[in-house]
Amino acid sequence: MATPTDHTLIDNKGAIASAFSEIKSRKLIAVDCEGVNLSRKGQLTILTIATETKVFIFDVFKLGQSVFDNGLREILESKSIEKLMFDCRQDSDSLWHQFKVKITGVLDLQLLDIIYRRKNRPRRTQTQSIKRCDRDWEVENINGYKRCLENYVYDAKLLKQKEKGNNELRDNYEIWKVRPLSETLIDYCVVDVVAMFPMYRKLKESDEILPRLSVASEKYADIWRAMEERRFDKFEFNACLPLDIIPEEGTLSFPFASTKCSKCQRKFPTDEFRSKQLRNGTQVCRVCRKVQQQRR
Repeated sequence: MATPTDHTLIDNKGAIASAFSEIKSRKLIAVDCEGVNLSRKGQLTILTIATETKVFIFDVFKLGQSVFDNGLREILESKSIEKLMFDCRQDSDSLWHQFKVKITGVLDLQLLDIIYRRKNRPRRTQTQSIKRCDRDWEVENINGYKRCLENYVYDAKLLKQKEKGNNELRDNYEIWKVRPLSETLIDYCVVDVVAMFPMYRKLKESDEILPRLSVASEKYADIWRAMEERRFDKFEFNACLPLDIIPEEGTLSFPFASTKCSKCQRKFPTDEFRSKQLRNGTQVCRVCRKVQQQRR
């Protein structure tokens, strides 16, 4: 199937209705947000949605809350419309805390990449006898969008457009508030959604993984959104997959979590931590431990 690159820029209320009519008729779309310091404390300025044939770029900077109140909220909060995203954490945090939009129905391709890689690597044996806190090999690195584009999509044109956008954005994310948007940034927005469809087809080896991916993606979407306060420190921003995001194969649940990591503030089973740390109240999960070691 050809990858669509044509787009429609939605920057006035008159164009919203026809775009929403097209999007609502689909069961699977791709979604991506852009902005300045994208998070609850930043500013979401662009939201791009693609179907497998069309791309719509919503200028949130111009349209503001009205674009959500006039149809976009219904789409993003609909459980019947599945949404391909890639690392949805900041997008979800921004949508909720800036516009009170709680995105759901997410299928996060950053997590699907992890599931795909797990299935295609040798499995360790006799790991159950090793304490959870000592299974450091279970801490996994996440790949960025460009890496997955290179690994799974194999489209030189899209890669070139992505790189041109990266060069324009380098050290100048305020450019997301400049109007009119440059063609380079528009192309960047297009790439970030249209490539999700071939990436999804490559990584989804069967529909059997979709329930696990759906559970994991909802948890990923909520990981920062649900925090009362964010710290924006190295324990939030790192290249590791947070623990207990993807359910183990054969289940859709997670181990009972009762003890909070002193660094990331997430709760885990008590055996995530070493006994001495628990006695001292300085318990650190395996991901945060790896982050500490990397920064020395």
